[in-house]
Amino acid sequence: MTYRIVIDGSLCSGFGTCAELAPDQFEVGPDGIALARVGESDDPAVLDAAAQCPMGAIAVFDEAGEQAA
Repeated sequence: MTYRIVIDGSLCSGFGTCAELAPDQFEVGPDGIALARVGESDDPAVLDAAAQCPMGAIAVFDEAGEQAA
């Protein structure tokens, strides 16, 4: 399954948990805000990264457009 990744930068506090859990999909930019390295991924680690975001800044949507995490 392919997941679409959306990050709300206004909620991100730069903890970096996402980048630790899914480094191929996320990074923390020089401004301290998480960035998606890719817009879509089939790696289920993006679900864990979204679930573990302490600020709830990451949303992941499935192929049907339903929020998966």
